[in-house]
Amino acid sequence: MEKQSFGICFLIRKTKADKKRADIYVRITVDGEEKEISVKEQIDLSAWNGEKGIVKGNSIAVKSVNDHLDNIRFGIRDKYRKLVDAGELVTAESVRDAYLGICILQKGHKLFALLEYYRKIWEGKLSNGSFKNYKTTIAYLKMFLEIKYPSKDIYLSQLNTEFVTEFEYYIRHHSIKDHDPCLGNGVAKHIQRVKRMMNWAVELGWIKSNPFSKYSCPVKKSKRKKLDIQQLVTLEQKLYNDPALQFVKDLFLFSCYTGFAFADVMQLRKNHFEWDTNDIVWCKVYRQKSDVLSPVPLLKDAATIINAYKDHPDVIGSDTIFPEVTNQYVNRRLKMMQEICEIDIPLTFHVARHTFAKTVALKNGIPLETIQMLIGHTKISTTQIYADVDEEKIINDMNGLGDKLDRKREIVLNHRREIVASA
Repeated sequence: MEKQSFGICFLIRKTKADKKRADIYVRITVDGEEKEISVKEQIDLSAWNGEKGIVKGNSIAVKSVNDHLDNIRFGIRDKYRKLVDAGELVTAESVRDAYLGICILQKGHKLFALLEYYRKIWEGKLSNGSFKNYKTTIAYLKMFLEIKYPSKDIYLSQLNTEFVTEFEYYIRHHSIKDHDPCLGNGVAKHIQRVKRMMNWAVELGWIKSNPFSKYSCPVKKSKRKKLDIQQLVTLEQKLYNDPALQFVKDLFLFSCYTGFAFADVMQLRKNHFEWDTNDIVWCKVYRQKSDVLSPVPLLKDAATIINAYKDHPDVIGSDTIFPEVTNQYVNRRLKMMQEICEIDIPLTFHVARHTFAKTVALKNGIPLETIQMLIGHTKISTTQIYADVDEEKIINDMNGLGDKLDRKREIVLNHRREIVASA
């Protein structure tokens, strides 16, 4: 942060009763903001040395007034230093009030207390997948406070656009993970979460308004990567001698057929499946991220994978469907599969989910509202990100357009010929 400007000066103003007399005032200036205090001393107008800010003369009375001015200057400067050292709100008003004894310390809640209270209340309300992102944002804020403020904290009333601007800069240049810098949409998401926490502080009555409400750090829409039908078939047909690769392939394809996230696949239990009168296998499970009950009728390919693993040696004695592995374990092997199959898209479990939404469902006529339920979104706007237009959709939508135009053109021309013939 830039160094704060601070100044003290004395000035006089003519009294209303006697234009030859003047009252002395002390002016406090902090970053251009000015506040004045009456010194409660009155002198002859001609006795004032405006350049030095003292009373001219050597009499005992003059010396007494000038000593009083020195004491005031020292007292104000002392209060200013104490406010700075304590990490308190430092303005011309707060320095004046501290000197007058109106307000020794800024009142109100501090940011660190808000972060701790937010964690306490919301960690149990949000899913682990959602709150882990808030944990990272909170960690960034604490790191930022530690290096920026001597007290490692700041009052909520001190927060302003400068604070959030510098916080954004800090995230971009001080990533928690050295090998994984936080840029672009990652930074925007952190700012979004900070703004939500400030809105919550307003609801609590800890601050009057969100100091960051007008701050903009927009999320850029990115095109979701997914496999096209040729790549999906290539992956389906590939067989691996390595059981670990074959297992990860089956997990990935199961997500391609169902839209399940990795956490949803790992939580599947036998009691999540039901068979209706038409021999359709239903999977009914609450999604880990959104906590939405999502009934999914399994495609034949997905049901085949379930049947292959429900009696796997690693799940005998357990109620789980698939042997438990970590997301990192899966993603490492997906990279190997990508190289083997020569797929130009970095394979992650998210790609499988996107493949289901776009390649498997949307391009085969499943309405967006149905896809929303199948993949467990709480808002249709979230699902609409999969409805982007690509070349294949353009070709399908344009297919037959020329013939339709020819038919309509022929109708118009025939109508004109009939008019001419009847004339």
